[in-house]
Amino acid sequence: MRNVQSIKYILLMLKRSLYIVINILVIIVVVYSTFYLCLQGYNFCYGIYGPVVVEEAPGQDIVFEVRDGDSMADVSKRLMDEGIISDKYAFYIRTKLMDTDKTILKAGVYTLNTSMDYGTIINQITFKE
Repeated sequence: MRNVQSIKYILLMLKRSLYIVINILVIIVVVYSTFYLCLQGYNFCYGIYGPVVVEEAPGQDIVFEVRDGDSMADVSKRLMDEGIISDKYAFYIRTKLMDTDKTILKAGVYTLNTSMDYGTIINQITFKE
């Protein structure tokens, strides 16, 4: 009888210990996930509103062409592919937050620099009506 009670007590303590460990792990995962999501959100917002550049001045000049019929999404993708910007989504959203009814892409060939921020690039490849 004493042996059975000892085993039940040990199992009960093991169950409680496991419960505590699982709760601690869940809390760690929730805290880490919250921190990670906040950090990603901050970096994304900084990419939209901050002075983001691919590299510090003097940078590297890259010839870039905006073709007739290109959308801003196409241009954003190509700018990132060519290494002129670091985040096509942040760049695209920044252009959408501007007065988009009056901002139109100018077809042409541009010399853009990797040390230009998003605002400077947008001002070069667009014109306002």
